[in-house]
Amino acid sequence: MLIDVKYPDPVPVAIDAHKTLLVIVDMENGSAHPQGPQYMGEPVDKIIPRIAQLRNYVRASGGQILHTQSVRKRDALEFTVFNNVVRKLEGTWDAEFIEALKPVPDEPVVVKYTHDCFYQTNMAEWLERLNVRPGDGRVIVTGIASRGCVQCAVTGFSIRDYYVYVPIDCTAAKNESETLLSFSLYQGFGYRYNVTMTRSDMITLHSAAEQIRTGT
Repeated sequence: MLIDVKYPDPVPVAIDAHKTLLVIVDMENGSAHPQGPQYMGEPVDKIIPRIAQLRNYVRASGGQILHTQSVRKRDALEFTVFNNVVRKLEGTWDAEFIEALKPVPDEPVVVKYTHDCFYQTNMAEWLERLNVRPGDGRVIVTGIASRGCVQCAVTGFSIRDYYVYVPIDCTAAKNESETLLSFSLYQGFGYRYNVTMTRSDMITLHSAAEQIRTGT
């Protein structure tokens, strides 16, 4: 039996800028740079300028930005026991951020050693410091890979009772079908109550900067 999975229809959203956190997941050389060993190619090339534009908009509107950085230790069980491909070793070029989306000094970085940005990380501490709270905080999740670390982030924020927004033009995987499967998950009963599928140009942040942008 074949199942036809299509892109969801993105919806426009209007969000309070001061409750908004843009999370940029793992935009690192290993997967997002043409010389990276796991380079994703055209799918990741397309989302880089869109994430950069959204980041500028969030900053100008008074929202906050947080990056996750996926790294590994050489003795990780992922490699030594499960024989996964050795990649993104801590301290190497592969694990560094691409130039176009490098964090600036006031943008915190959560370093993680698995797909999950909450597992054995300081994500919870940063959310507390940034005053992004369950039941109130608006979290926009972008980055790579849509079926891996991004999906873990969306799930993590969803089950912790945040409003979650996924701009479909700001996340990618090497294989488009993986992205579509991930999107289909968020439209199911377990996610759709607090996960919204949108697009970067359909996100409006309430602020003085927005009034200037729209001329209203």
